[in-house]
Amino acid sequence: MLDLYKLMPQIEALGKESLAQQDKAALVAQSAQKLFHKLKEKDDQTLARLKSNQGLPLWPIALPIEPFASQHKLTTSNKEITVIGVDGSQIMPSQHEIFYCYLLNIGIVQIDYTGHTKPILTNIPYLFHKTEELYPLLDRRRLHVDELYVALERNLMELDTLSKQAIQARSEGMKVLALVDGSLLPWSLERMPLTYQTQYSQRMTAIFDNIKANGVSLFGYISNSRSAEVVNSMRILICPYDESNCKDNCRDLNEDNFPCSAISPLSDRQLFSIELPNSSRSAVFLSSSKMSKALPTELQMCFFYCNFAGDISRIECPRWLLEDKDNFDLSLAALFAQLHRGGGYPVVLAEAHHQAVIKNADREQFFDLLAKHFVSAGNKQLSQSVKALKKRISAV
Repeated sequence: MLDLYKLMPQIEALGKESLAQQDKAALVAQSAQKLFHKLKEKDDQTLARLKSNQGLPLWPIALPIEPFASQHKLTTSNKEITVIGVDGSQIMPSQHEIFYCYLLNIGIVQIDYTGHTKPILTNIPYLFHKTEELYPLLDRRRLHVDELYVALERNLMELDTLSKQAIQARSEGMKVLALVDGSLLPWSLERMPLTYQTQYSQRMTAIFDNIKANGVSLFGYISNSRSAEVVNSMRILICPYDESNCKDNCRDLNEDNFPCSAISPLSDRQLFSIELPNSSRSAVFLSSSKMSKALPTELQMCFFYCNFAGDISRIECPRWLLEDKDNFDLSLAALFAQLHRGGGYPVVLAEAHHQAVIKNADREQFFDLLAKHFVSAGNKQLSQSVKALKKRISAV
């Protein structure tokens, strides 16, 4: 049990420290704001500088597809469109439960704003228990699944479920916007073995190819993004060296002392909370992250920031969608309408979350159901660990 009384001195100290951090953050934000204003008049120079320095800094940067500091008003649309959202959750495998397995629950919501079909709100559970699912074979060795592996597999399953639902709607003649809760790029993939990274990228590319081939608009919606790709690009622009090679130029310095750290640490969201007016979006940028660059050109990830009532969200989309301006504008208007209807968060994603979420009571019922069916099937070698039993029942 948490003793809040004992914690109070630490909380009070944290409050005082946060005030000092806010003052420092305000100075950093002012420096970034001044630089951002200067960029409005130097688009050609900006793009050339960024392109010549790709791959040199220690962090991923963004290449502007539109003028770097441009702003675009957002409007809703009266055109008919179907919006589909997906989200997922999981029960992780535990050696303390009666059986070692894991479960993914994918929530899918479809709302047809043409009024021709009823909304679809459902979820699809998947149980993984086979040896090859719990210990996948990579480079002739068995990989023990962990939270990272399960999260990555869940991301792929969400994308696959979304693509199938969206393609089915397209086959019925609907214009479709498909929404993912979170990034379209699996940033944590780099922590996995290379063989898995390759396999994952191939599976992900196949799904994206299928979405593109069927003309489905795809957005990844990221609330409270911590990304700093735009700010990282600005750091290159104030670097005093012609080549922003951090490993060579600043090899003897801590990052806090880099010349470009005058605008760091600062996230893109913090920058655009100052610069981006309400009901507008930023310029579109092309991500230069390794994961994006590994994809075919038309599938590489672009992103922009959107301000709805003071909430700054990052929106990602594949590059091919930008080439169809009418479809991009329609999809963006549909997303903006979703934000209006949802009070700042897309309706279909909120509902998909409710469909997907697994509560503690659901988890207990899941393992109870497993136990009952194992016993009825004649399996007598079932037992929970002492740790699991003691967590459920207090001895005091």
